[in-house]
Amino acid sequence: MINMMIGFFSDYFKYKEAAKKQERWIKKYCEKNNYVMNPSWMMATNLKSNLCEMEATFGKRYCPCFEPSGDKELDKKMMCPCEYVEDEIAEYGTCHCALFGPADLSKADWKASSQRLMDEYQVPKNLKDGVLDTRGMPLDPRRGLPIPDMMHQVKSTLNGYKGKSLKVIVERDQEAVNLEVMAKYREIGYSKVEGDGFIEITLELKK
Repeated sequence: MINMMIGFFSDYFKYKEAAKKQERWIKKYCEKNNYVMNPSWMMATNLKSNLCEMEATFGKRYCPCFEPSGDKELDKKMMCPCEYVEDEIAEYGTCHCALFGPADLSKADWKASSQRLMDEYQVPKNLKDGVLDTRGMPLDPRRGLPIPDMMHQVKSTLNGYKGKSLKVIVERDQEAVNLEVMAKYREIGYSKVEGDGFIEITLELKK
């Protein structure tokens, strides 16, 4: 929990100004569609920070909950606000990320949807002896992408991580590409070795 809060406030201060830009379009989108933004300051702030990081890392405002897939059509659909908002509001009460919901959504329903999201992403990591295996996560039925995705697993691991390097095992080529872009943005070393049906990436961390 302490490492999670350190990560939260680190992102908050890093993206504080950029988040104002995100909030402007979010408010316009909500007004147009009779939605509201998540009323929890921490949830909304975290999602806006994730949007800022996605845009800073990849140059596009990808969904804060899913890394780019490498499929141009799917990635276009996942540009926030994504094409799945209405369907997910009908199912969950909010969009998958719990950023948008109907104006009349109750506090209890907001809390329930936010908890659903946290339960999906705050799962035990397969981390042992400096090796993080990101494979084997359940797939989102609409996007066909892992929950939590590789990027969220790596970011969560790096919060408070004490090692000088971290090995990351991924399954898909696009995950390796995404991690290389993320490493470049964070200015950390990156190298990879391809195995039989997996890719092992080494991140050299500055200490």
